[in-house]
Amino acid sequence: MNVEHAHVHAVGGSPLYQISPEHLAAVIALSGLVVGAWLLRRRGEPMLTPLSWLLVGLLAASAAIHAGLAIAQDGHGVALRAAFAIDAVLLALVARRVLRGRSAGRLGIAVLVGSIVAYWASTLGGEAPDQIGIATKLGEVLALAIVLRPAPSARWRAVRSVAGSGVVSLLIVGTAASSWIGAFRAAASEPGAVAGHHVRAGGVAAPGTILPVVADRQPTPAERAAAMDLVLRARIALARYADPAVAAADGYRVQGMQGIDFHAGNPAYENDGRVLDPARPETLVYAVAPDGRPVLLGAMFLMPKIGQPGPTVGGPLTVWHAHEHICFSLTPPGLAGLLSPLGMCPVGTIDMPLTAEMIHIWIVPGAPEVFGDLDDAWKRAYLRATAARP
Repeated sequence: MNVEHAHVHAVGGSPLYQISPEHLAAVIALSGLVVGAWLLRRRGEPMLTPLSWLLVGLLAASAAIHAGLAIAQDGHGVALRAAFAIDAVLLALVARRVLRGRSAGRLGIAVLVGSIVAYWASTLGGEAPDQIGIATKLGEVLALAIVLRPAPSARWRAVRSVAGSGVVSLLIVGTAASSWIGAFRAAASEPGAVAGHHVRAGGVAAPGTILPVVADRQPTPAERAAAMDLVLRARIALARYADPAVAAADGYRVQGMQGIDFHAGNPAYENDGRVLDPARPETLVYAVAPDGRPVLLGAMFLMPKIGQPGPTVGGPLTVWHAHEHICFSLTPPGLAGLLSPLGMCPVGTIDMPLTAEMIHIWIVPGAPEVFGDLDDAWKRAYLRATAARP
């Protein structure tokens, strides 16, 4: 039991749901569009269709954002700043072309596709995606959809419409996927963890976890003893729940158990006013072994209110955490994943901006961590070993 291991690091959630301080200049640059619109109005607005005006606005907004990024990226080298500046100029040229009543043409298609694909390469290469980047790319995808729309009298109208829809769909999926992968990579690059909170999902650090700032120190003897006592009491109290039927009789929702991280909650215990009671955990955590046998791994303890800090009886060994923007299923109640980069949860689930704080205690023999997160690879190896026993 590794109660000595106490890394100190704070994780501030997923970049997907935030705005990077480096990108605030891009937001400020958008204000320049107001000045540009005022000057254009004074000179006399060109005769454009509403859809063409929307296209101009999308192109100009993206150009302004890229210009702001070119100014703000001091720590990212000349090459990246030059790329943002070139993108801004090209987008502005296409916007100017549309303003003059001409089609965006192949130049517009090439510039928009190039800008979107460059974003994919950037996020996959380690740049953390944020709300500004995702919104900008989705705006460019919309602009491309306008550019690719077939003219009313165009030959092969249906074919061009289907082809254009396919390209737009591919770019939306690619933008979402690259943003998701980029967020996981940004989380994985965070140096260190807190008390075993590697926040892992399939071996890759998962974004969206909020950890408090913890003092950079070793636990005191009293804290170490308190942590050990808590684990021992949990092992004794939870032993009866190795049988899921006993857990079900006590109100835990064990129906539909599957996978290696099945959380069986108990609504009655979530509102009983008890905190960190080993005899009444709010959630039991099971895994299904290769032979189909359920294995009790441990328990998760939940604070009754969002924003209320959990008791750190073991000091830096017992660090609680919360999750931001998780998708919660109502039927049956439970976690269904994280909010997607496009701001959507699976059908039948709702977005929870922030959860109450929680902590896991793992009671399985040989667990490398008794608090925090238990590595999925270790779980699978343990389950294979237990299934091989007679």
